[in-house]
Amino acid sequence: MDCLWWEWNGDLAKDIHTTLKTRENQLLRLKGASKLLYWRRYLVDWLALTCQKYHLNCNAQHLSVCLYDRFTDKFEVMVEDLQMLVLCCLLIASKFEEREEKIPKFKALMDHLQWNLKPCDYLLMEIRLLSSFNWDIGFPTASHFKDYYMQVALGDRDLHAGQPVANQEQAHVYLEKNVNYFLEVSLQDQSFLVFKPSLIMASCIAAARICLHIAPTWTVELHRTSEFAWNHLVPCIEILLRLHDDDRQAMQNNIKSRSVAGAMGALHHDGLNSTGNTPVTSPVPATFATECAPEHHAGTLFIPRFRYNRGYLV
Repeated sequence: MDCLWWEWNGDLAKDIHTTLKTRENQLLRLKGASKLLYWRRYLVDWLALTCQKYHLNCNAQHLSVCLYDRFTDKFEVMVEDLQMLVLCCLLIASKFEEREEKIPKFKALMDHLQWNLKPCDYLLMEIRLLSSFNWDIGFPTASHFKDYYMQVALGDRDLHAGQPVANQEQAHVYLEKNVNYFLEVSLQDQSFLVFKPSLIMASCIAAARICLHIAPTWTVELHRTSEFAWNHLVPCIEILLRLHDDDRQAMQNNIKSRSVAGAMGALHHDGLNSTGNTPVTSPVPATFATECAPEHHAGTLFIPRFRYNRGYLV
């Protein structure tokens, strides 16, 4: 498909947007009852890093997380099956959202990850996952709304720090950079499971405009396009901005710790992923599984809070 849907004529783009919103309204709300929530943060981070390595698009990354969330919310999954499940979610999402030549091959993934998973076991998991959704995996995610909403994310009359925007093109680049950061935050934190994908996307744009001091925070055009008023977005925006502040603080602490630890400590940290804990090749580290099991945290689930961002913050 040479032309993207949001670039088509206005009526057709609106119809597709309406269809996506209708679809998300028909989906069952997640219960958040999965016993594996304390692993979710690491699994989502592994999916993000793997998508980056294989240059998979944002839709594939978001759909893979969506498949994982919906499957684990509906079915009980054993810890030893998590590697197979997260890999299955990644490959199914890639097949659905990417061109054939960009889809990672199972054997290539096994060689890179050095996992000992059998193709026959993968096939069984893939069939189990697809059957659980009646082979209908066209779930709208926040990423699917991004480009349509970004068309009106910056207006000609917007002000920056009380002054007209001097360079619209540069401002749009910075705005999209911050929107991408907030989109990733929304994937990583389970607090966003209660929100609709379109609302998350709209909130990411509003939060990015707040961080860049663009006024007004929510324009008439954004309201008309997204069909969300400001009061609908406030609860989601508050979580986004709180996590943004946490990331800022974590990043500052990380810089301080690097300077104290010296060159060797910095080299060691660079070999880890964005959480600073989990090896890139292992979404379910054995040490984390034992240290953070429910019995070690009486009645509470341990969930990592701080994420060292991947360069989105400006």
